Amino acid sequence: MNLRMIFIRLSLITLAVALGACQSNAETTTPTLDAKVVLTAAAETAMVRLTQAAAQATPSPSTASGSPTPELALTSAFSTVVAQFTQQAKLTPSPQPSQTLAASATVGASNLAERALYVADVTIPDGTDFSPGTAFTKTWRLKNSGASTWTTAYTLAFISGEKMGGPDKVNLPSTVQPGATVDISVDLVAPSTTGTFRGYWKIINAAGKFVDDPVYVEIDVIQAGAATQPVGTITATLPSSAVTLTNVSMAVDSNSFTGACSSAHTFTFTGRFTLNQPASVTYKLEAGSDTPGFTFNLPAAQTNSFSAGAQALTFTFEFSQTVSGWISLHITSPIDVTSNQASFNLTCQP
Repeated sequence: MNLRMIFIRLSLITLAVALGACQSNAETTTPTLDAKVVLTAAAETAMVRLTQAAAQATPSPSTASGSPTPELALTSAFSTVVAQFTQQAKLTPSPQPSQTLAASATVGASNLAERALYVADVTIPDGTDFSPGTAFTKTWRLKNSGASTWTTAYTLAFISGEKMGGPDKVNLPSTVQPGATVDISVDLVAPSTTGTFRGYWKIINAAGKFVDDPVYVEIDVIQAGAATQPVGTITATLPSSAVTLTNVSMAVDSNSFTGACSSAHTFTFTGRFTLNQPASVTYKLEAGSDTPGFTFNLPAAQTNSFSAGAQALTFTFEFSQTVSGWISLHITSPIDVTSNQASFNLTCQP
């Protein structure tokens, strides 16, 4: 057997062994060897065997000009083995990384069960002028735009800015159902120095947590005698010997009710004002409604004597049909001034 045939047979044997090893590794469940390691080991084995065969064989003279030399045969066989292993390595799938599941963060939704929506400044519009040290009552109208009912355990609390001599907090005057409004008043005193002052207030629920959004009062304190009169809230400046009437307001115990109207439902309205000295006061009620065909049965104007200080007038109204509207207190003497409109809503159900 000549050297050429030996080289070819050894190459085929080596290739068969190497391919068998690769197939065996692909079918076994034992850990897969690195393709590069297998390739290197097989190539080295082929090289050793071919070298040994070349050393033992005695080359025969050959006149065939096309026959390859042993070196060329060796190189060709080795290249074939390398090509086969390279092809096999490409067919071997790379280990797939284990799937990583991204943890999904749970984003807490805003708590919409508690929300206070500013509706209007019932008294003391922003920028109202006051003399230093003037007492006044600020009233906001807020809407319960959340899903929970406000009770009288809820409070309106001072949170920042200028406190203006006000309390830390005041309780809501009545229970407020979702979608209903309420008028909340705070007694304040203008600072003793001139300038623009603003104080922020916010609803706190029965659990002691704030209810968005805040409201504020903003006033301008100017030199004494130069203050103007906000409509419906404070009288014009009068001589010190004259009667002054301030802090005129109207509120309702529960401005919204939904339920059976088999018996009339009663709303209680409270009008308030403050006198600097004893005086005779003439007053009446004014009202309005958008309910078609509904008319109010209001009491006649009255005149009564009052002592100095804060005063309260109570009025009760009974309704037995679905109606919404408002009632205000109009004082005609000694000063002509009208309070805010206290709104109410009654929805009758079967």
